[in-house]
Amino acid sequence: MPNRGFIFDLMDEISNAPIIHQRLIKKLEERFNTNLICYTALFGHPAGAITYQDSELLENILRSIELKDKNDNLDLLLHTAGGSPEAAADVIRVCRSYSKRFRVIVPNAAMSAGTLIAMGSDEIVMSDTSNLGPIDPQMIFVQSKDVVIMRPAKSFIDAYFDLINNARALIASKQPATPFLHLLDRQDPSWIIECVRARNATVNLAKEQLKANMLKDKSEEEIAEAVNKFLEVGDKNTHGRSISPDEAKAFGLNIKKEDKYGEFWNMIWEIYVRIEYYTRNKRLAKYLLSRNGGIDVQAMPMGI
Repeated sequence: MPNRGFIFDLMDEISNAPIIHQRLIKKLEERFNTNLICYTALFGHPAGAITYQDSELLENILRSIELKDKNDNLDLLLHTAGGSPEAAADVIRVCRSYSKRFRVIVPNAAMSAGTLIAMGSDEIVMSDTSNLGPIDPQMIFVQSKDVVIMRPAKSFIDAYFDLINNARALIASKQPATPFLHLLDRQDPSWIIECVRARNATVNLAKEQLKANMLKDKSEEEIAEAVNKFLEVGDKNTHGRSISPDEAKAFGLNIKKEDKYGEFWNMIWEIYVRIEYYTRNKRLAKYLLSRNGGIDVQAMPMGI
């Protein structure tokens, strides 16, 4: 591209950030013979979770580019706090249907359902500072008209059975169990059943994706062990506990750790920093992008 002068380049930087993003993506694609699409969600935004609409948005992005020019190689730059496991499965299905080789690149964090998407790839590309997370599903609970909380499924399950066990212990020792019985009376057993089902469905989904893709040469026992490790990290710590690339590799996943000072990662990091800043500055829920254009997501229903 001809040098137009510093002033015009600066104006592009300020006024036309998406154009700059597209140029950087195209430059990386040509250098490394791949197609790159980006999915960046704003952590903490109420509409930033992975939802069923994302697969449709990503398919629109994919249909805008000619993947065959790069041997149907597809890289997904992913930055997300997570969301619906079923929606994550849809994202995997769409990305794989448009590619022969599918990789997930994690410049910073792909947590929860984001980790599930990564599990559906052929290879996860990370650096020393990249993070995956536990895969226990996050449950959206409507406490009141104005209060919606999101907690790991196991938190609801453990709290429910703690109340039961405490009540039983007091009754067995012939002490008043009224406080615990009162709290139990306010619980909805069907919600606990939903939490158990969601957890089981997530485990099955993770196993299915790994068996079909990244760990297709491994035994069912090895795959189950890998999935359990991603559950146990959250069970023993918190849902927000980070899993490093070395840990993820030790758990059994196919991790490619890039030199954080190498050419490829320098290009990825610049793209990530720019699009993440753009997402925060515009207060977007999500920003999806390819070399041909992007989609700003201001708000999206969470499917409550």
